[in-house]
Amino acid sequence: MAMTEEILRVAEPLIDQQRLAELRKNVALAHNKFFAEQERVLLRPLRQSGDAGLMAIARSCVERDLEGRQKGLGHYQRWPLARILEDPSGYRADVREVLVWIGTRTLYAEQTAYPALARLISSLKRPTV
Repeated sequence: MAMTEEILRVAEPLIDQQRLAELRKNVALAHNKFFAEQERVLLRPLRQSGDAGLMAIARSCVERDLEGRQKGLGHYQRWPLARILEDPSGYRADVREVLVWIGTRTLYAEQTAYPALARLISSLKRPTV
């Protein structure tokens, strides 16, 4: 999120084109890393739990992430560097919309997926009698 916020600052007139391009690349790489880590530490355990509710949470996360990837792809397609230079305020508005989506996705994870994983881990640590 901090890199995306920095993109907003760098996209102010006089735009540092090289820094903006670097930040956009770094955000894309960070998202790829996030999705890989999320698969490993969150989604896989929820799926493998055998619990229908936890498996549904994992599916919901994947669906939300696919929506986010589509939004991100659309954003990059709409905003090549040349267009950003022509309409920096439009670009910043679109970045803000992406931030709102990220905030919504983060809230879902914090309120639903992470607590579900914590309950799963806790249940696995309980000694059986």
